Amino acid sequence: MTVVPMSAPSFGRLLAVLLWLSFLFGCYNGAMVVFLTEVMPAEVRATGFSLAYSLATAIFGGTTPLIATWLIRETGNRAIPGAWLSVVALLGLFASIMLTRIKTSVDSVPVAIG
Repeated sequence: MTVVPMSAPSFGRLLAVLLWLSFLFGCYNGAMVVFLTEVMPAEVRATGFSLAYSLATAIFGGTTPLIATWLIRETGNRAIPGAWLSVVALLGLFASIMLTRIKTSVDSVPVAIG
């Protein structure tokens, strides 16, 4: 097996990395859209999903570069944004687990018709 040093960049390596990252993005993003829309009641599904997704993207996606820059300046560690993203990913995983449990318990409550 030949080990290729990272100091030898090429278009082919860049393309391979981008394709791999696109594959990973597609794996979780495809499941995320279905999961988040199923959580919303059918009457407000489109509005609820679009509002929640847009606000979360604007707030967290917009402030992450600011927080990463601040963390680097405060700690002097250029790898600290990775720790920040790991903490946020764990929070997202916890929220997904809790949301699944809440949705399951709500779905199991009998509804009176009439």
